[in-house]
Amino acid sequence: MQRVSIAVQGPFNGALTYLHESVLAPGIRCEVSLGPRTVIGISVNEPPDEQLDLAKLKPIKRVLDDKPILSEDILTISVWMSRYYLHEFSSPFFLALPKLLRTGKSAELKKTRWVSLTTQGQHIDTTQLARSVKQQAVMVVMQKQRKATQSHLNGLGFNTALVAALEKKQLLTTSEEVNLEPIKPTGELFEAALQLTGEQLQALEHINMDQYSPCLLEGVTGSGKTEVYLQAIEKCLKEGKRALVLVPEIGLTPQTLSRFQKRFQDDTVALHSGMTDNARHQAWVKASLGQAAIIIGTRSSILTPIPNLGLIVVDEEHDGSYKQQDTLRYHARDIALKRAHALNIPIILGSATPSLESLHNASIGRFAHLLLEQRANGSSLPPIETIDMRKQKHQAGFSERLALRVQMHLDEGNQVILFLNRRGYAPNWFCKTCGWIADCTFCDAHMTHHRAQRTNICHHCGHREAPPRQCPNCHETTLEAMGTGTERAEETIAQLFPGTPIIRFDRDIASTRIKMEQQLKLTEQDGPAIIIGTQMLAKGHHFERVTLVGIWDIDGGLFSADLRARERMGQLLTQVAGRSGRGERRGEVLVQTWYPDNPVFEPLLKHDYRSFAVSLLEDRKRSQLPPFGFLAVIRCDSAFANLAENRLQEMAHYLLDTKKVRVLGPLPALLSRRAGKHRYMLLVQCQKRSHLHEVLTPLHRHYPRDAKQVSWHIDIDPSDLA
Repeated sequence: MQRVSIAVQGPFNGALTYLHESVLAPGIRCEVSLGPRTVIGISVNEPPDEQLDLAKLKPIKRVLDDKPILSEDILTISVWMSRYYLHEFSSPFFLALPKLLRTGKSAELKKTRWVSLTTQGQHIDTTQLARSVKQQAVMVVMQKQRKATQSHLNGLGFNTALVAALEKKQLLTTSEEVNLEPIKPTGELFEAALQLTGEQLQALEHINMDQYSPCLLEGVTGSGKTEVYLQAIEKCLKEGKRALVLVPEIGLTPQTLSRFQKRFQDDTVALHSGMTDNARHQAWVKASLGQAAIIIGTRSSILTPIPNLGLIVVDEEHDGSYKQQDTLRYHARDIALKRAHALNIPIILGSATPSLESLHNASIGRFAHLLLEQRANGSSLPPIETIDMRKQKHQAGFSERLALRVQMHLDEGNQVILFLNRRGYAPNWFCKTCGWIADCTFCDAHMTHHRAQRTNICHHCGHREAPPRQCPNCHETTLEAMGTGTERAEETIAQLFPGTPIIRFDRDIASTRIKMEQQLKLTEQDGPAIIIGTQMLAKGHHFERVTLVGIWDIDGGLFSADLRARERMGQLLTQVAGRSGRGERRGEVLVQTWYPDNPVFEPLLKHDYRSFAVSLLEDRKRSQLPPFGFLAVIRCDSAFANLAENRLQEMAHYLLDTKKVRVLGPLPALLSRRAGKHRYMLLVQCQKRSHLHEVLTPLHRHYPRDAKQVSWHIDIDPSDLA
């Protein structure tokens, strides 16, 4: 019997040791005993504990895989993640697997209808099929790919009837089978690549496909960053390698997938949490077997095993969605850089508003800095103006001046975007007599009123309750909604512009991929329209006929105590403004604000995000905050505030005694109570990353994570302090 190291889900800082009749290769799932339970474990390349008595070790109950389902690079980076993010050892390994594989389902593809080229089909001159343009097109594809699934051909517009006709001519054969063989990428195109501008061509030529070469592709909105991605991926596929493309939101995945499928003949798959478990399982297995040339996915897709991976693209690299905010708090952009370095392949980080960390890395030469400063179609960036709300009459926060400009653009048959980053009907339900506001029972937050659902909802813990009709404080019935969310904005706009189609984008309306696609299709219809939405509008969408963007309210980012609030505000304003004037018609942007003289706006109104970012970097440097220092947050939750505060106080003394870090706190979190738990935090700063990890690693030994009604966690490189 051999000792084997197995990663098992639980509060373990390393692998557990089990016995098996032979040594297991790393990356194989098995069933093992953990106390009275039988759980799934994954064999890992960690030395087993030789000190343990063989008689006390349990044998592996059952091996689930014939060969490893996690590749060597994924196993290596998973070990690194558990150490770097100071989390349970097993978490990254199981994060790399789709749900059904975590529960023990076989890592197999279901039977699929495959279409193969016959010997006659290999040698036929496709011009002989000129009488049927579609049959000719199918044969052109099949002569290059030799074998493809019917679903892939369907995605290319070739249905089963077309294949059946070619089968009768003995040019193709079909079969129902499980094919586990990889399919070599070809890089063949359906649509010819677009003509690149000088800036795009220079950026593409700088991407070295033969080695690790991190590139920050900074381009103004509409500058054609996606075309650079596409042509870089084409070069990658033609070398027989595969590409991984990360996007920040599920809503962008179908749009990006569609664009890639129209361009490339090679198979492309999507991976995101909006898919069913079975669909995600099949897509993951296809990717891991090498049957997909391009994998497009959200955050967790970075841990997908992909044979012969040759390029990683991180689109909208600045986006906060790449940071996981619970359990294993990793940043997908940073993991992408780590993976590209380990595989010695290029990685492209693209954004119109790069994160301060990426800009800093580019400024010191760690990343190549590729700039696209002109829009690809030659159109100019829209002028941005502020509207001083102190001098405006307004209805539900919508000013007269903005209303007049909206009407002008609608009269010209154009579309208008109104951006309001607050969903629901109103952010407060309050009493006009005494000023009482409905608060969440479990959080230190106000309840958001949703009129369509006739309920008040806490957007932090999800608690719902019916809006009271009588004030619990003064017992009057003068209660109403205060403030404006997207639901109320839609109501207001419908009153001001009767008969104009209104298309809303927020989590209540576009909650699934299908609903998102339905809303996007509405924007493609002819005629004027008003598009109202939250930040999901700001991310990569191309609205050809939008000529005016009105920003309803952006002042919240000016005064937040969060570390990155101003950075996010500047990114959001720039990204939303970039939706205007992307087609042939000239656009403009109007920003409603109660603080038009705030110096933060000055560079942003000139589309000078770089100066804005440099100013923020100077502030960070003075305070030695990231990227000029290293930061971790220790958060502690308890139903009893004193227990959480006391636990962090003990940790603060321990950390200060090391004399290697600065400690601030314990402090109440910005949202000091959530879901019934009081929340406190410690900020731990250090000038050396190694020192930060050195002092934080022993905390798990000294202070149990869930003991005496207190739970705590460490967030390395936090993206916010909320």
